[in-house]
Amino acid sequence: MELFKFELYKIFKQRMVYVTFLLLIVFSTGFTYYPSADQERAIYKDWEGKVTEEKLEVAAKGNEELMKKQDEMMETDQWLSEDEWTLMGVYENLAYGHQVELNAQEKIKELAGENKYNTELQTAMLKEIDTSYFAYSKGPAEIIDFASVFSVFITGAMLLVGLSSMYTQEYSTGVDNYILSSKKGRGSLLGAKIGAALIYTAIVVVGWEIFNIAWNLIQYGNSGWETSIQYTFKYYFSPYSFTMLEYHLLQLGFHLFGACSFAIMIVLISSVCKNALVSLIINGAIFAIPYFLVETLQLPNWVEDIFQFSFIYYMNVEPFFDDFNTINLFGFPVLYSIVALVVMIGVIVVIPILTSRVVKNKEVTS
Repeated sequence: MELFKFELYKIFKQRMVYVTFLLLIVFSTGFTYYPSADQERAIYKDWEGKVTEEKLEVAAKGNEELMKKQDEMMETDQWLSEDEWTLMGVYENLAYGHQVELNAQEKIKELAGENKYNTELQTAMLKEIDTSYFAYSKGPAEIIDFASVFSVFITGAMLLVGLSSMYTQEYSTGVDNYILSSKKGRGSLLGAKIGAALIYTAIVVVGWEIFNIAWNLIQYGNSGWETSIQYTFKYYFSPYSFTMLEYHLLQLGFHLFGACSFAIMIVLISSVCKNALVSLIINGAIFAIPYFLVETLQLPNWVEDIFQFSFIYYMNVEPFFDDFNTINLFGFPVLYSIVALVVMIGVIVVIPILTSRVVKNKEVTS
């Protein structure tokens, strides 16, 4: 326990940890603030609730009228009012949600003529999609987006800065010769470092999530958590029938698992590096290279799928839930999200064992 406390102290005494977190949080705001949410919520309020055929018909007619009005006004260099633009957004979002269900129904009909290993699973998932509840959901949507984009950079940078020197500090100061020379020093030290790394990781995730919720709810309000994730553009083709609240909770858990697995990998790399900068560079490469390869090169789909099972995508979460993807396990379909979870758990279990062997060999050769 004393070792554990000391390892936590060593992490949190680093000034760069606080500077990095503060800078990343500030930059995540984009130096912008959205002032019109109250006005938008008031307009959406009249349309909130279950989507009916009557609502869809009224919305379609209203949208047609506004588009016609805009065309006429453009001839005199005039534009719709801000409220009218917001109302047009309401109409379009209602149609958007309805189209998601129509697409699902159409896909189910297509799948009826197929007999692939994953056809039954995809059909069952599509049948569960429900976009019938409509509300102003910009707050939850922005929170989900933050947790898919900015959180990756914040968590990744914080883990690299805070953990890359966990073992290199001992090597550079010669303290490792004293700790590793004791009978139980190696195991106790490793357990303390891994425990401290995991606690630090959880604190980082909780830290940016508190900011994420506060910043976006202050701007956009707390309504709309009951709406389907398909109302956010990124998940238009998602077969998962989650509400925004359900998905965000899942997203946080998934991100935390990915972050913990990366933290443990950083401890391993640190244990084999004598220099903190080398450890930082190697860990940074492990984290970032899969993303740059996928985003900048025209790779075959199967190669992209392999790179998708990497730390940066685990923390991004989105690729595992924005579409229907499975692997064929002896004729049984396993969703990518399940595969990713199993791999992350495997890393969390296996890497400490490997790190223990590395440190043990260092003790023997000291």
